[in-house]
Amino acid sequence: MKTNKNLNKTRKISYTGLFFSLALTLFKLFAGLLGHSTALLADAVRSFSELINELVKLLDLSIASKPEDWTHNYGHGKVATLFTGAGACVLLFAGIQSASLASGELLMFIQGKEMETPEMFALSAAALALVSKEIIPLFSRRAWKQTEEISFETDIYTGNSRLRNLVLSCFVTLGIGCTFLPGKTWAAADSLIAVLLSLYLLGSSGKLLYGTANELIEASLDEENNRKIREIINRTEGVLGSGELKTRRIGNGIAINACITVNSSLNIQEVAEIADLVEERLKTTYGEGIYTLIKAEPAQERSCFQKKLRASEEGGKKIVA
Repeated sequence: MKTNKNLNKTRKISYTGLFFSLALTLFKLFAGLLGHSTALLADAVRSFSELINELVKLLDLSIASKPEDWTHNYGHGKVATLFTGAGACVLLFAGIQSASLASGELLMFIQGKEMETPEMFALSAAALALVSKEIIPLFSRRAWKQTEEISFETDIYTGNSRLRNLVLSCFVTLGIGCTFLPGKTWAAADSLIAVLLSLYLLGSSGKLLYGTANELIEASLDEENNRKIREIINRTEGVLGSGELKTRRIGNGIAINACITVNSSLNIQEVAEIADLVEERLKTTYGEGIYTLIKAEPAQERSCFQKKLRASEEGGKKIVA
């Protein structure tokens, strides 16, 4: 009952975020066109990336979070991955168009040609968007604290996105405002900010596409997570060591296949209890929704996944284990 309540509250918050992201994207787009500001147009693309992020969250709630069935043994997490990749492609195309427009105007300034500077309407719109970006996340953060059971790892920007978006909005507003300062040099501030912001968006979309492709080709988790998983396994009571470790990401979840080494004197029940304890500790760290397969082998035996060659000095021959 509590889980359903949190789920409905989370869905409501996502719909709210989707509405504000769409409204902010359209507002910046029209304000940039009417106010002749390339920086505001580039910022509209950034707001569009947040719209994609909200859509991915809703997709995760409606489809990707569904449990596995007989046709999808590992759940539906790849659906969110595919949509994220498609959104990143659209963002990449929009970023290229924004960079092309801004660099064209910047080239005109370098060549000494007359540039169309932003109007006061564009500056007012950028300032209004900046204020809204400070207020809306404040209420969103308070609401998200009430839904601790549900988390989303898919984000068009990784890390502390709220602070980064706030800083970028400040730069956009500052760039437009600088064009109103006396002197012809300041006229290029709007285009310069647009170029820098477009390059940032291109880098972000490229990074997201790389992560999407990695997941679709079943790439393993990063080195830090693999090391952390192996440490959890090795520190579990009854585990003498760990063999081959295989990991992969499935949407917001992960799959872990591991081989542990146990004392050869243990019976089947004792070995099963150790394997269950390893799974329990992994799920405590990475969540109950992860997929785990723990295989156990007695000490000084062959690997669970593949045969290994052991060199022996006896008779100067190699013995195949």
